[in-house]
Formats: sequence, C-alpha cells, structure tokens
Amino acid sequence: MNINKAIRKQKKSFKRFWLSMSFIFLFLPITVVLTKRFSFFFIAYLLIIEFLIIITILTRTHKEILKFEYRNNMKIKNGLWRGKYTIICDKVMFVHTINQGKDMKIIMILKSRMRNDKIKVMDSKFLKKYTLAQGFNINFKVENLQKQYYYLIVNKGGYYKYELLDMIYRYCVKAHFTDDAIEKIKEYRN
Repeated sequence: MNINKAIRKQKKSFKRFWLSMSFIFLFLPITVVLTKRFSFFFIAYLLIIEFLIIITILTRTHKEILKFEYRNNMKIKNGLWRGKYTIICDKVMFVHTINQGKDMKIIMILKSRMRNDKIKVMDSKFLKKYTLAQGFNINFKVENLQKQYYYLIVNKGGYYKYELLDMIYRYCVKAHFTDDAIEKIKEYRN
C-alpha cells in the first residue's frame, strides 16, 4: 500500500466532507426562508439539524488533525482538544505501534514529562493493557523499573501518523523501536 497516496486520498476526503457539510449547513436555512415556513416545528427541527452538523464537523476535525514539527525538539498536536506535546528527542526511550492503516496508534515511552501534564505516568494499568494484550514486553527495554517513566499515545490523524513515525525515527536516535514500528517505517518509505 502506498502511504503517500493514502495521505492524499485522506486530504481529499476531508475536503469533500467539509464542502458537503458546509453546503448542507447553508442550504437548509435558505430553503426554510425561501419556502416561508416559519412554524415552530420547522425552526426547532432546523436548529437540531444544524447543531448535529456542527457536532459532526467538530468530531471529524478532531479525529483528522495531527500536526507535528521538529525544531530542536518535537512538537505534536494530537486532535483539537488533546493539547500540544513538546518532546525532547533524547528523552524518548521506546516506540511501538499497534494496528495498521488509519487505526494505528503510536506509543512512546519517555524518561521525563517535560512540563506537560497531559503526558501520563506509566502505571500497572498501562503495563497490563499494552504489554500483555499486544504481545511485547516493555520490562526488558526499560532500564530501571524503579524510576518513573511516562507515556504518550498518538491516535489521531489517520495516515499522517506514518509521517510522524518516520520523523520520530529520524530524530530520536536513542529510542528503541519495536519490529512493528520498523515495519511501519519501511512501509511508509517504500
């Protein structure tokens, strides 16, 4: 599968979605005004539909947005409301991917939180969920389990996560990558 082609298709699909929703959002009030039906039922129905269209646009935009850049450290924006993460590449210890395609998740284990409260502390729930269920074992990769480690999961952005994974591979030289992550990087570069 050509990832660059999939990214272009994702962009075009998102633009089509925005155009169609904008058209519906503007067309419905115009039809109510042109037909001159100003009853309570039509106005209430129109307001409910407009509200649902706005919710749909916001959730789809939240699911599609993944912005990242590298300027001495990585800056990642994961969705609309998730916030921004600033990551120093030397602090990234471990990178793993789960699933494929649009549903891929990138899991990064970090040495420090770097003044970001949205990066979570690695605890027993995380270890149960992502080590036993996914078939890889973090315990051997982490240097000292007595220290406190943090994790970050990137799950928004569709196929843009492949570009992010390639950027992490390029700049986070000290990080250990699982075989799944390396396979995804090879798939993106081919």
